[in-house]
Amino acid sequence: MARETSRAVLGRAVLGRAVLGCVLIMLLAAVAGCSDFEFWGKPEKAVDPTAYPENYKKDVLTYVRTHPRELLNAREASISTPALKQFGTQSRYFACLRVNGPDWRKEKMLVFYSGEINQLIDAEGDQCSAVAYQPFPELVTEISELKGKK
Repeated sequence: MARETSRAVLGRAVLGRAVLGCVLIMLLAAVAGCSDFEFWGKPEKAVDPTAYPENYKKDVLTYVRTHPRELLNAREASISTPALKQFGTQSRYFACLRVNGPDWRKEKMLVFYSGEINQLIDAEGDQCSAVAYQPFPELVTEISELKGKK
């Protein structure tokens, strides 16, 4: 009987250590996963929030392919070149987009983060009053093609 009791105690002790070891390994893995140390490769490249949007026209066309509803029936479009603007305490590139339809006109402001479209919002007040627009017929063509596919 004493032998069985000591074996049971020994078995529980070994099992307890094994469980504790597994818990410690899992805890270390979780902490390592949340840390800034890069164990598996190079650290990620730093993001520049004010990177110039080199492909802004192409990005607008891509955006419209996935969100065309608002600009359907567009007959004419113009866009400004991106410029830096202060938004609160940070600077971001923005561009203005003007789209005319049969009986409507919309002015949108594109806000870029790290060279890519972050927001497409309605321009309010004089946000786009001082920009120089350039014709953007590719947008009208894209919208017409999307409309034809439906």
